[in-house]
Amino acid sequence: MDKLLARTVSINPQRKIRKIVFFGGEKGGVGKSMSTSTAVEFCLEKELKFILAECDRVNPDTARIYRPNADVLFAYFSEDPNKRAKADPVVKAAVDSSLVLCNLPAQSYQAMKDWFIEDGLYELGQEYNIAFYHWYVSNGGYDSVQIFIKSLKELGSYMQHIFVRNWGLCDDWTHVEDHRDMKAARAEYNFPIIDLPKLPYAERNFIEDYNFSRKKDEDKLTFTSAVTHPELSLVSRKRIKNFLRDSFAQIESTGILSDEKP
Repeated sequence: MDKLLARTVSINPQRKIRKIVFFGGEKGGVGKSMSTSTAVEFCLEKELKFILAECDRVNPDTARIYRPNADVLFAYFSEDPNKRAKADPVVKAAVDSSLVLCNLPAQSYQAMKDWFIEDGLYELGQEYNIAFYHWYVSNGGYDSVQIFIKSLKELGSYMQHIFVRNWGLCDDWTHVEDHRDMKAARAEYNFPIIDLPKLPYAERNFIEDYNFSRKKDEDKLTFTSAVTHPELSLVSRKRIKNFLRDSFAQIESTGILSDEKP
């Protein structure tokens, strides 16, 4: 059983524990999809049972890349109450599969929060033993940190938050660690802080360009498949391998995904 079960939603460790992990960050370009991708590849490497919920209607690239190797569903969050049911398949997937990784698009927090609170998802969590997690990816910017603290205040009593420092976008996090609001939030909610390691630009751009030029899902590169790709140099492949190794170590340190054997 993992170390970070949601605090207020009553989880019975004697029953099967189901998990929904929201990979968010609210702002565009902070690394939500990259963080989701590392989690997907961690699960594939460990042969864990999971479903990837692609919630980005505009740019569902994560689903396209992993659909050949993983179970994928499409759902989305809407601030329109008449469309709120579009997110409901996420819960059914958790009940059926036990672990769902939700790749959230930018500016979806309000819709996700309304769905979770107003439709009483925390009560379903207690009924079906579902633990909820907000895996929040940050670029270290002021707005990014403040939105994380806002999420803690509004949802921290229902779901465990994980603060992810994207080292590809910020190489000094002292200003975040020392900020009084962040210190106060850490003292109150005791959330873990983990790192999304930096993937050098040359290797990242190669993978992005390669996937953009391939129309078929089965032809797209994952980080794992890039490790052996012949168009990359030996050193480039080693950099990607290092990135995966370090990313997996950070994911494993949370204990959230490590006990979902089929």
